[in-house]
Amino acid sequence: MKKERLFYLDFIRAIAMFLILLTHYNAHYLFYMNPQRPESAILTLFPFDIYIGNLGVSLFFIISGAALMYVYQNQCRLRDFYRKRFCSIYPMFWIAYFIIFLYLFFCTGQMPFKELPKMNFLWTILGMDGYLAGAVPVFYIIGEWFLGCIILIYLVFPLLRKCLLSHPVIFCVFITALYIPFAFYEWFPNFGSAKLLMVRFPEIIFGMLFVWKIKKPRWWMAAAGAVILAATTIFHPAFPESFETTYVGISFFLVLAWISSFITSPLIGGIVKTASKYSYAVFLVHHVIIDQLALHFPMEELNRSERYLLFILYCCLTALAANLLHRLHDRLIKALHENPLRRAA
Repeated sequence: MKKERLFYLDFIRAIAMFLILLTHYNAHYLFYMNPQRPESAILTLFPFDIYIGNLGVSLFFIISGAALMYVYQNQCRLRDFYRKRFCSIYPMFWIAYFIIFLYLFFCTGQMPFKELPKMNFLWTILGMDGYLAGAVPVFYIIGEWFLGCIILIYLVFPLLRKCLLSHPVIFCVFITALYIPFAFYEWFPNFGSAKLLMVRFPEIIFGMLFVWKIKKPRWWMAAAGAVILAATTIFHPAFPESFETTYVGISFFLVLAWISSFITSPLIGGIVKTASKYSYAVFLVHHVIIDQLALHFPMEELNRSERYLLFILYCCLTALAANLLHRLHDRLIKALHENPLRRAA
C-alpha cells in the first residue's frame, strides 16, 4: 500500500528548490563577473554564515535520506528499489539533455563539445557528468554535481539501511569516524570534499534517523536548531566549510520541519505539493534558463527592481519548462507502457 506523503518533507523540498534557484541566479554576480558584484545579489548569499547553495544542497541530501527511509524502512527489495530509482532519474534526465543539446546546437550552429572524446559521453548517459566536471572532460549541460552524488547514494542506500537498522549505534559511530577526516581536510584538490560520499553520509543518515526514530517535528528540536543557526550567524565560527554546512543544514531542517506543522492553508499546501512534484524537473532545467537569460539581459546594469523582476521571470520560465518536461516525460513513459509490441513480448 502506498504511504501517505509527509508534508514537512514536501515543504522543505520546496524551500531547498527555491534556494537552488536563488543560488544560480546570484552566481552570475558572484562568479561570472569581473570584478565580482556581490552587492547586486538579491535576498542573500550567505545565510547562517554558509553559502546559500551549500544550504540548499544539504537540505536535499537530508530529504533524500528521510524519504528513502520512509518508503523502505520495513522492506527493501533490491530489484524493485533499483528499478524505481532508475525510472525516477534517468528517463527525464535523458529527455531534458536531448532537448537542450539540440537547442544549443541550433543556437551555436555547431556540435556542442565536439572537441571532447566521444567515449566521455558515457558519463552523461550515467548522469555523472556534473559530478565529474572539473576532474574529467565531460559533456555537462544540465543538472548539478549533486545529481551524481545522489545516484551514488541510491546505489549504497540498501547497505546503509541494513547497517542502520541492525546496529544503529555502532553504525553512527563508524559514519562519524569516516566523516571527520574528509570534512576537515581537502584530500583531492580538483575534487571538493563536498562531493565525497563520506562527507554527505551524516546528512543522509540524519534524515533516515529522523523518519525512523523521531517521526514528526518537535518544538524543542526546532528551538535547539534555531539557537545553533543564530550562534553561527552571530559568531562566524572558523570551522571548515563542509563541517559547518552539515550542522547548519541539519539545524535548518529541524526549524523548517517544525514550522511546516503550522501550515494549514489549502492554498499554501497545494503550492508546496506542486513545487515538490516538479522539483526534479526544475532542477534539470533551471541552470540553462538563467544562463540563457543572462545572455539577453545586461545583468551588471540592472537596478534593484529590475534584478528582482528578472528573477521572477527566471522562476516563471523555469516553472513553465519544468511543467512541459514533466508532461513530456509522463506521456513518453505512458506510450512505452502501452506499446503493443512491449505487451506482446
